[in-house]
Amino acid sequence: AGGGRESRKGDKRGEVKGTDDQGRWFESHTALMEMQDANAVEWYAANARWWAEGGYGGSTDEEAMIGDELGQADAEEGTKFLRELMSQFSWFRPKAAVDAGAGVGRMTKLCLLRVCETVNLVEADSGWLKRAKVYLGKKRAARCAFTCVRLDELEPLEGETVDLVWLQWTLQYLTDKHAVSALRALGAGLTRCGVIVIKENRPYGAQREDRFQMETPEGEQGRYDITRPKAHHEILFELAGLSILKMEEGEETHTYALLPKT
Repeated sequence: AGGGRESRKGDKRGEVKGTDDQGRWFESHTALMEMQDANAVEWYAANARWWAEGGYGGSTDEEAMIGDELGQADAEEGTKFLRELMSQFSWFRPKAAVDAGAGVGRMTKLCLLRVCETVNLVEADSGWLKRAKVYLGKKRAARCAFTCVRLDELEPLEGETVDLVWLQWTLQYLTDKHAVSALRALGAGLTRCGVIVIKENRPYGAQREDRFQMETPEGEQGRYDITRPKAHHEILFELAGLSILKMEEGEETHTYALLPKT
């Protein structure tokens, strides 16, 4: 029976296929991870420069984070998702949150502080973290902690300290190996009633919905980014020891609520 489970897991990972912006085809999860691991240092350096130079640009901090003017509407979707979780599961009453890959604190300001008492903003770019204190304002910033660390280097959080971990448009900038290690490190801090919420883009439109699409610093955007389909994300969650409590499909996104497996 054990061999059968292992075989099925192996088959599932074999379903991970996709392309990058240089026309390279990846036949398996192993092939993708070999490419990512070989280039991670260079790709992360390119991403660090890209964010330091202003990210997506635009006229507001929100636009710099997400590339359009829909930040308020997106945050309202996030708040609605959290409220629905709280309505469906009476045990979920988050007080302490971590905003992982927080950037300037867009989701902390527009969503998380409306539900939680405190938020720890975890962000790799010291400039954006400094800017976050101004963006949030004194009263909101007083309810926050600010931690400058890269998620690919994150040590496990102290146990039983966090009710909610929020990752939005963050895993797309991590390799699969580091997405899994970051999820494990963040999950280590959850309370018994703690939840991880992840919102990521999904392939849609002209793209095959079952294939990942990876951008590299060699391409037009000059940074590393990967859009993963649902099955691909599910493999990462499985490797990180997480199970799906709730999933919502948006026009261009998937939002997941995850629990550690018991």
